[in-house]
Amino acid sequence: MPTHPLYRFREWCAGDGTHLFELNADPRVLQWTGDRPFLDLSEAEEFVRGYAAFRQKGMGRWLLEDAASGSVLGWAGLRKTGNVIDLGFRLHALNWNQGHATRIAHAILDWAKEQKIQQVYAQHHPENLASQAVLRKVQFHACEPYAGSNPAWLKSTRFL
Repeated sequence: MPTHPLYRFREWCAGDGTHLFELNADPRVLQWTGDRPFLDLSEAEEFVRGYAAFRQKGMGRWLLEDAASGSVLGWAGLRKTGNVIDLGFRLHALNWNQGHATRIAHAILDWAKEQKIQQVYAQHHPENLASQAVLRKVQFHACEPYAGSNPAWLKSTRFL
């Protein structure tokens, strides 16, 4: 799993549904995702219980904690769909515009390179300029649609 002195990356566990419920309850956070809020805390906990990406594919979206305070910042990580590996991140709005996403993306890409992953993709809503800026900062470049990408979203890739 990635490492960074400012953050703790960890797999989700029982009780983390609270964090995901709160994260997805903020309309600012979901504005560019296409996701919907969880109906209630039990639905979020069920999602956590059923999240099998790490066990099935060796990677997934990690819960992110501030290393100093232990507070949950959001989640980020890699998702494998077929032969495609994509980078994704979602942070609480109070953590935006502080450089977290860029530092976290660098840590994840460093880990991916250690795992001998050669190419990582990403996609974002065309109006999500903040995500677009983060991807540029970590050297992603525009690319053609890929398996599992949203046809309406902008796509990018980076070779490691």
